[in-house]
Amino acid sequence: MIPLRKAGLASALLRTAGAVFPFSARGLAFVVMAAVLLAAGLARDDLAALFWGASFLLYALYAILASHFSMVLLRGKRNAEPDFLTVILPQQGMSPGDLAEAHVSARLPRALAPGFVVHFSLPLSWQERSIESVTCRLDPGRTEHPIRFPAPWRGAYRCREATLEVRDVLGFTANRMGVPVDAALTVHPAVAHGQAWRVLAQGEAPSATTTRRRRSEELLEVRKYYPGDDARRLNWKVFAHSRELFLRVGEETPPPESRILFVLDANENPLIPRQLRSAYLDALVDSCASAMESLLSDRTAVLFCRPGARDCRQYSQEMRAQLLAALADEWWADTPWQPPLPVLPRLHAAVFSTPGSPGLAAILAQISDRGWSTSLFLKEPPGPGVAARLGLRDLLFLRTELPGHASPAGLQRERAVLNDALAKDLATYAGPGWKVRHAREI
Repeated sequence: MIPLRKAGLASALLRTAGAVFPFSARGLAFVVMAAVLLAAGLARDDLAALFWGASFLLYALYAILASHFSMVLLRGKRNAEPDFLTVILPQQGMSPGDLAEAHVSARLPRALAPGFVVHFSLPLSWQERSIESVTCRLDPGRTEHPIRFPAPWRGAYRCREATLEVRDVLGFTANRMGVPVDAALTVHPAVAHGQAWRVLAQGEAPSATTTRRRRSEELLEVRKYYPGDDARRLNWKVFAHSRELFLRVGEETPPPESRILFVLDANENPLIPRQLRSAYLDALVDSCASAMESLLSDRTAVLFCRPGARDCRQYSQEMRAQLLAALADEWWADTPWQPPLPVLPRLHAAVFSTPGSPGLAAILAQISDRGWSTSLFLKEPPGPGVAARLGLRDLLFLRTELPGHASPAGLQRERAVLNDALAKDLATYAGPGWKVRHAREI
């Protein structure tokens, strides 16, 4: 307990010292150099070293005092106007690799200490991923800045606190202040429109029965209105054209229930290498999204059972944005997940999984008990990457692997294990005992 208390006390002292002396790494090197010059000047009676050492220390003292003065002004502005900083991110979502644009509006003090500027940063994070490129320099007074930044990975990113950093122009000090914000950015999975998923519709989802009819009042039967009829059923569109009252007789045909159920098996798979798990899940989610998108484009509604959800939800073409947003937030399930399958007499289940998944057998057993036909899609192991080019540094020094990064030989062994698991799953679940009509590799 005593060593832990000492460590906590030491970290608290370091935080206090950092708040009082907000030097950056460059600033610390500058102060050390100033102290060395001053000590050398005193030891040798060197007037030039004494002059430069004293000048550097005076600038360091000014940087500390001016940094705290600027922070006082900035905190006073925040306390006087709680909404002095607003951030707007794209709300409609985007695809991986696209450029997003954030709009930052701020009302800063009109003047800070001479030689000091304010930098803004918005750290967006989701699961193991983060976007750190939403940064800009804010001008004094009222200012608005558009920031274009890349969104390379899928995810439902959020940020609860933006950071305002007061810096001197030489970068010797960095004093930070957090500002509460509520910013969200959704990066949808990459949908491939070229691949056909005909196997999902072979005898399972005839377009004539599963296509959702477009809602249109012009397709309904009408008759003239007579006194005493229900005025709530008046057809106002017909009245706008003919100036006569007509009553709607027919009713809209309700959308039929989908006959295709998608199950995304995102159970944590120990066979997948740690450094490849993010990109591997992205590829699996992209394939599942592409299959559903191909059916939605034909106006075929789909059921989707996502990890962590309490029930399956039906999506139509009009709900495409909601479906992509749900897929953007998918991640590995730490605990074994059993899908809440609906109780329906006839469905075709499309299961997207990974080789050797610990939850696949239980999922297929549930589907088999219900008597449904099944299409099983297993994501193939990632192929070997392009060999990195050796630079001068690699030739002169021995390369050391960082913790958590496997060597190329280790990756080859893990890929071989995944390939064996893939072949085993394809041979096991393609048999008649599991009622899997189609078992394919994606």
